[in-house]
Amino acid sequence: MLRYAASLLLLVLPALGQAPPPLREVVERFDAAQAQVQTLQCPFTLTLRRALLKTPSVTRGTLSLQGSEFAHFAFQPPDDLILHLTPKALISYSPEAREGELMKIGMIKNSDRKFLGLGQKLSYLSDYFQIEVGEAKVGTSAWLLALTPRTLSLRKRMQAVNLWVDKETWLPRQIQWIERSGDSWLLELGALRINQPLPASVTGFKLPEGIPLQSEFSFFATRKK
Repeated sequence: MLRYAASLLLLVLPALGQAPPPLREVVERFDAAQAQVQTLQCPFTLTLRRALLKTPSVTRGTLSLQGSEFAHFAFQPPDDLILHLTPKALISYSPEAREGELMKIGMIKNSDRKFLGLGQKLSYLSDYFQIEVGEAKVGTSAWLLALTPRTLSLRKRMQAVNLWVDKETWLPRQIQWIERSGDSWLLELGALRINQPLPASVTGFKLPEGIPLQSEFSFFATRKK
């Protein structure tokens, strides 16, 4: 009976989906793929769900990433917003309103949203998160990595981070982070342009002279419907 059950299980498992690889293999493949990416550009869709609101907010734009140097989000109209994130500063700029925010953060080791989880090694994130690997959905071509905060400082802010990784390229396809309050952000990445020159307006991004700046970064705190 046990032998029959085992044989039946072997027949059923392929239909249910491919068994996830060991975490160590996932970390090694993901980190190796990330190391090959010097620049990345792609369209993105950002869906914000507020715990107290029924209707999510959906915005779109173009993401540009250069190694660990910066992540640059240029939002499409009607959104009037550019986000430029580096390990030392967070910049939010409204070209139409000609206003901006600049928060200097220094070289932080334990940021809960450094580059929104982009451009980071899983071997680094595993110091701060417990990682579980699973099938994103039967028949899909991505693994789902569920990251649960290990440290008390992260647990006070976040419930979880979910990362969808392409099974062929081992690069991120979607990233979701969930606040302790229940608010969540889902970043979906479109077709990736890897290791292609980025526009000069992105690589040389600077706030225009004379722009009023506030010493804060309110995007995550005040983003509304």
